[in-house]
Amino acid sequence: MQRLSHFVSKHLGLLILAVGVITYFSPIYWQAATWIPKLFLGFVIFFTGLSMDVSGFKRIRHKKKELFVTILLKWGVTVAISIGLAHLFFSDRPEIAAGIILNGAVPSATAATLYTFLSGGNTSLVIVASLFDIGISPVIAPLAMIGIETENFAISIISLFQSFLIIVLIPLTAGFILQRIFPELPHQSVHITKLLSPISLLVVIHTLTGSGKQYLSDEISLLPAILVVAILQTIIPMLINYKIARFLFEFESDARAALFQTSASNSALAAILAFEFFGGLGAIEPIIYLIINLAISAQVANYFSNKMKQEVFLNGAMNKTS
Repeated sequence: MQRLSHFVSKHLGLLILAVGVITYFSPIYWQAATWIPKLFLGFVIFFTGLSMDVSGFKRIRHKKKELFVTILLKWGVTVAISIGLAHLFFSDRPEIAAGIILNGAVPSATAATLYTFLSGGNTSLVIVASLFDIGISPVIAPLAMIGIETENFAISIISLFQSFLIIVLIPLTAGFILQRIFPELPHQSVHITKLLSPISLLVVIHTLTGSGKQYLSDEISLLPAILVVAILQTIIPMLINYKIARFLFEFESDARAALFQTSASNSALAAILAFEFFGGLGAIEPIIYLIINLAISAQVANYFSNKMKQEVFLNGAMNKTS
């Protein structure tokens, strides 16, 4: 169990890519009802609540400025970039544009905590900021899409919040409550959680890709532009938000936390909501973004991890010579 969970967690990006590609080209796939991906994403978020490090709330008390700036970057800069890319590339395709904006206006991905940890960042900052995201997103997302609604779809704060309640708030709260009732449960089930959470995410990718592949096949000429948008939607927030955070924050670890917190969106959630509100074509960019963002984030985390090891080595060498 431990080896399998470690393998799946380590190679999640490649597994997501493999599942997406195989599902797209395979004539056989699970033609699941629309509630199936919601259920499995709910499992992912439930496991997040179950394994959440609540001590992060105490550690963040002296980081109020960093928390405020990180939230502002996520809901100011990242959302603005998503709106700009949507209108720049797909102003004539409102379904795709709405999916891009929604992808930038959902809470951060659970992978943001992992990549922050690997890069030596402040995971407590990510955890607390993510909880604020859950309350902010249902309000900001509909406002961000003002100007692109058509007669084919319209989105309201109430309907979006209802979806958030079912997919995010209830599973997260259930996991958190279970953790408080049984404090030893997160530790006892750590390997099961690390295995079932990514497997549930892979089921989400499979069902969404299967449901949306006909839409992409009908509009295959749009794929290069969607790929470009997904790459830019990952890289631009990373660069801008990290530079701003590095300028404003005293510690590098907080800047690294802000980098991943503001640039890694929960695109599986965005894809599910986009499919529900805008149709299959709206979910394509969030699905592609998920693969690209995981790949780029992994490389950035690896860069910071190696840099951290070099700094430790150099500091140790200097201490020996002094």
